Amino acid sequence: MRKLGLIIFLLLTTPMAAFAADEFLYWGVMFGQAQVKGQTPLGTDFNYDPTNFTGRLGVEFGRFVSVEVRAMRSNKDEDAPGEKLEINYLGNAMVKLNIPFGDIKRVNVYGLAGYSAWKLTSDSNGDISHDTFDGASYGVGIDLIADGVNGLNFEYVRYGDHNENGLDYNLDAASIGYFRRF
Repeated sequence: MRKLGLIIFLLLTTPMAAFAADEFLYWGVMFGQAQVKGQTPLGTDFNYDPTNFTGRLGVEFGRFVSVEVRAMRSNKDEDAPGEKLEINYLGNAMVKLNIPFGDIKRVNVYGLAGYSAWKLTSDSNGDISHDTFDGASYGVGIDLIADGVNGLNFEYVRYGDHNENGLDYNLDAASIGYFRRF
C-alpha cells in the first residue's frame, strides 16, 4: 500500500518538477468596464456599467498553466435617477490555461476558471443596501508580450452569475491591462 501511494505521489509531482524550471511570478493592473445586468424580484430590469480597476498577482508554471489572485473595485454607476450601484470589492482566485503561439511566447490566448466573492452597494433613492455574493467565474483573454517581461492583456470575464430570492443578474467585466513578470 505504501509503494502504491509513493508511486502515485511521484507520478503526480514529477510533472511539477518540469514546470518548476520555467516558473515565474507576475503582477498586473487592469482597467475596464464591468456590467451588472439583471432583473429585480419585482420584474424590473437593471443595467449598471461601473468602471473598474483590478490588481492581479500570479504564478506561471511552464507554458500552459498559471494560478492567480485578483482584487477589483469600481466607481458608482447610475442606471436611472436615484438608482446607483458600486462594486465595493471583488476577490477572485483563478486557474489560467494558456495556449502560447511560438517558442518565444509573445502571444498567449487563455481561458480562466475560478471562484469569486464580491460585495455590492446599491442606493435606491437613499435606501442603501449592502449585499455579499460568491460564485464560479470564467473567461477568456489574450496576452501580448513585448519583451519577455512586459506585456498587455485584453480579457472578458464573467465573475458571477447570481440567482437568489428572485434577484437574477450577471457580473461581467471587459478589461485591458498591463502585466510584468519578475
